[in-house]
Amino acid sequence: MSDSKELLFKGIKYAVGSIPLMFLGPILIHNAFMNKHTWVHYIVLGVGIFVCITAASFMFKGIKIMMKSLFDDNQN
Repeated sequence: MSDSKELLFKGIKYAVGSIPLMFLGPILIHNAFMNKHTWVHYIVLGVGIFVCITAASFMFKGIKIMMKSLFDDNQN
């Protein structure tokens, strides 16, 4: 397989891997705000924010890799 196809599939893996995190993060944040009466909500809120940031960074990294595989001028 050529290098551009490998990069494209790697980018798609990052993008697809971030989709579950995009749903999990807001669910955790919502759960944290619904349970303000316990002390655990600070931990859940922190984990939810971390998951959202991770999802965004994985998506941006996947898009960057896909664009590199499609528009890299150094190939052939």
